[in-house]
Amino acid sequence: MTGRHMAMPEWLERDDLPARPWTVEEGEARRGEAFTNLITHRMRVPLGSDETSRCIRAHELMHAKVSPVEVVIPDSHAHIAHETVVVAEEFRVNMLTGLAGFPVMTHLADGSERRTGERMAESLDWNGLVHMVGATSGTKSYNDLLAGVRKVRPEWVRPLRKLSLAIKRHWRGATDNETNMDFVTSTIIVDGVPEGWYFTLEVARILHRALRSSTEFDESNAPDLANLDDSSPVGDARWGRLIELPIQRTRRVDGRIGRRKRPSIMGRNPRHIERLLTDPERRIFERRDRGNGGVVLIDQSGSMRLTDVDLWKIIEAAPGCVVIGYSHAPGTDDKPNIWVIAERGHVAERVPSGNLGNGVDAPALRFALRKRRTGEPLIWVCDGCVTDEFDQFRENLTDECATLVATNGIHQVPDVDHAIAALSRAGRGESLRAAAIGPIATSDAWRSRVP
Repeated sequence: MTGRHMAMPEWLERDDLPARPWTVEEGEARRGEAFTNLITHRMRVPLGSDETSRCIRAHELMHAKVSPVEVVIPDSHAHIAHETVVVAEEFRVNMLTGLAGFPVMTHLADGSERRTGERMAESLDWNGLVHMVGATSGTKSYNDLLAGVRKVRPEWVRPLRKLSLAIKRHWRGATDNETNMDFVTSTIIVDGVPEGWYFTLEVARILHRALRSSTEFDESNAPDLANLDDSSPVGDARWGRLIELPIQRTRRVDGRIGRRKRPSIMGRNPRHIERLLTDPERRIFERRDRGNGGVVLIDQSGSMRLTDVDLWKIIEAAPGCVVIGYSHAPGTDDKPNIWVIAERGHVAERVPSGNLGNGVDAPALRFALRKRRTGEPLIWVCDGCVTDEFDQFRENLTDECATLVATNGIHQVPDVDHAIAALSRAGRGESLRAAAIGPIATSDAWRSRVP
């Protein structure tokens, strides 16, 4: 089969692009030959029946399924080079291709990787190897690449393996459940790019930290990657600065909100004497009730999302509640990271999107506590993985959140469905006790305060 071919597989439909025919060209099964162009809808792939050709075709089809039309680097990642972001996307696509069932660990290689590793090691091209690790991790090419490096500079193999383990660890953390996987593969547009692109940007951040200038390591030794897993600047870990996003809450919930009158068998002034004759329960007094309230704080980071449908399910469960979302853009100090979506019957038209990271968990909890009225429950929707301003896990910040949860009776739940169930219980008069999940529940601070 040669020449140009038209294809329009239905499984390549996306949320951000209309379905269109693809022009497919036949190419060879070697590195740099295959490509996918989402602007022109052209693709070049090997058309052979061997496993390597199948893996390359699957890889390019995955690009067509999830990759953005163009490489966009937001201000929060502006220090990262274009090439680093490109190879980070190769890592995402390789991992997704393997997850789809293609044998990338045994067949995605063209035989040139061993010589490439030797050549880069001979020329001391450390940064080139970092990029190659990003582009090949999770495939057979990676093992062949390191075999070549080991022949020339064996001391470089260990730090390169550490780099591969770091980005794979990030992959595992971001795909540990179905919801997270939906985020990594999502083509819903958020701030101008497919949502899954933010996973790629975080992989690029890890790769960027492994890059070195020519003066940063001795040619006779391996570069030091001791701080590879630490993306914070030198100093104590801290939260991001809390910045509220003003939202117009133009939608109004029905009359169940606020104070309302109800007949009662108890009271001071018998306002409805006529009920002695018409009401079997003789409810001649009157009392005023508030509609169901409470405060719901929702982590809207990359691993957790809130939809408009979710919001209205919460409102239905507690019409008078306050709903607050939060999410911090790692490394920024001027982007809004918290927003009040609903407040006492006034609701926003749409749910703002998150900013990828957590970053402000404890400040957001304190913000929510200020919104809580006496006796109301405060429900925190979060998996318990709180992070600093650079979206890195810090034990001391986890302890801080655990203390806030324990001492303020905050009820932590893993998702919106559990929040709705908790609100329903509170509406029936049940008291919601302090509860924690994930790393919050296993922290020393939580264990020391809750029996």
